[in-house]
Amino acid sequence: MRYAVCVILVSLMLAGCQSSESVRLANDQNKAPDFVVAVCGECHAVTANAVSLRSDAPGFADIANSPGLTRESLETFLSDAHNYPMQMDVDLDEGDIKVIADHIMTLQSKDYIRPPS
Repeated sequence: MRYAVCVILVSLMLAGCQSSESVRLANDQNKAPDFVVAVCGECHAVTANAVSLRSDAPGFADIANSPGLTRESLETFLSDAHNYPMQMDVDLDEGDIKVIADHIMTLQSKDYIRPPS
């Protein structure tokens, strides 16, 4: 019995040594920060493979995989409230912008296929 417990403990320890990067990316794509969900989730699909609640609000995966999108262009857009459509009446400070941009950038994928409209 003691041997079995030792084997299980060693297995768990070794599992913890695996690269956490792929796990982190998978989790980032399937879960958005609470702030992002609260501020953006009423309209936008904020996780990969989700559908936006509003048909005129692009999903964050669509935004992340837009041709030419960079972190800088995304942060510039988010920092200039005059760029927003009227429906996006939000005021974001630098910290808010960083959280949203960080999350959107995790949704970039070389294999992304934009769903049909």
